[in-house]
Amino acid sequence: MKTKIINLYYRTIYELQSWNWTMICLSIISLELAVLLAVSLQNQNLDADFSKNSLELLLTINGLFSAILVTYFFNRISWILSLKKETYEEAVEFSQKITEFRRICDKLTEYYNVWEDDDATKSLIEHGAYKHIDYYDFKMLSMSDYKPSEKEIELIEKLQNDKRYKSGMSDLFLGMISLVRNRKSRNLFKDRELYKDFQKKGIYNLEFIEKCVEVDYASRLGYSFNKDYAYIKYYALSKKSKEYILKACERIDAKYKGAELNNKLMSEICDDMNEHYFKELYQLLLDLRKGLSGMNLLIFSILIASILFGVLLPFFTYFIVDNIELKQVLTSILVGLNFGLLFFFVTNLYGIIKREITWT
Repeated sequence: MKTKIINLYYRTIYELQSWNWTMICLSIISLELAVLLAVSLQNQNLDADFSKNSLELLLTINGLFSAILVTYFFNRISWILSLKKETYEEAVEFSQKITEFRRICDKLTEYYNVWEDDDATKSLIEHGAYKHIDYYDFKMLSMSDYKPSEKEIELIEKLQNDKRYKSGMSDLFLGMISLVRNRKSRNLFKDRELYKDFQKKGIYNLEFIEKCVEVDYASRLGYSFNKDYAYIKYYALSKKSKEYILKACERIDAKYKGAELNNKLMSEICDDMNEHYFKELYQLLLDLRKGLSGMNLLIFSILIASILFGVLLPFFTYFIVDNIELKQVLTSILVGLNFGLLFFFVTNLYGIIKREITWT
């Protein structure tokens, strides 16, 4: 309990240190100035033309200011879309690498008499009661507080207690076949991109890659190959299947050209997948999912505030509100708010520009 409190304390301190306290202080000052000006104007005996002239001035200034902000904001959006396009193209490339890895797993789990014990692998896991057990659930159940459904827990426990089950070999086969097919789906056909060796455009969804990263999927598969356990009889594969796998390895990385199909090659492929491809694709997918944040969110907020308090509400007050006293009260508030907004923008302008031109 004491350790959790200490960790929470340090996380809180870290979060507080990462905040932009200069902007927070200037925001508070701007709000106080806005309130002070609004109250001061309300306490003065202003003539009837005050509201009309003030609202006209607000509409003129903020109309121009909002137009500039809109132009600048959409220029940034265009720039962001260009970056997103580049990110998407990278994600397509990494997704294709993972597809090649899945094709290798597909070919290694496709036939009987390729594994040392079909009863512990293909016959046990692909058919019968265990055909819908997924490797992610299987591993997460033993390493965290994650809990699948009661039915899935019972099936996993039943599998582990089955006399045909062999820890290591059965686990490896389950991991590989779970990459080939969606084990929880009633449709047991493999995905279209696994047929032949076509290069497909498209990216994997974030949830799938997130699970692979969370459970160190490729690393766990690579453990058995790294230890050189004799689970797979590579010599039992046909010449065509071997060539298919080796070409897929070469498409993942040209360094595998001319390699021999064995545990060493599979260990290196799994290591590359775990340390690079899955993690890089995961970060790219996170970047693609991001909406407005940081500077873009700040500029968008200033733009919305400018349009709302500097254009829409003054327009409404100028043309719709007939009561003179109410119009003067609203005008005082709007003048105060617009002064506060302008003060905030001007005092933070240097910081905004600095963040724009400083990339490291």
